Amino acid sequence: MQLSASQLQSQHKALIDALKRGEAVEITYHGQTLGVVQPARPSVNTKEQESAMAVFFGMHRNLSIDSVEDELRTIRQGRRSSLRDL
Repeated sequence: MQLSASQLQSQHKALIDALKRGEAVEITYHGQTLGVVQPARPSVNTKEQESAMAVFFGMHRNLSIDSVEDELRTIRQGRRSSLRDL
């Protein structure tokens, strides 16, 4: 599919529809190609990436944290526990 730069404003839905169909869209300006918009490829995690993520996200598993919500509430409390500390 080919769209001119001026058509992008009025036909942006056509661009999105073409990308959903998996088509590349060529953008032109005064008859010359400016660029090509390609549909996104789904990312695939390799085994190395998955093992690195498992190590990263599991690095605090040996801490005694009972609940993520409680831990976040404690962290977000701040230094002052009451108005008397002001």
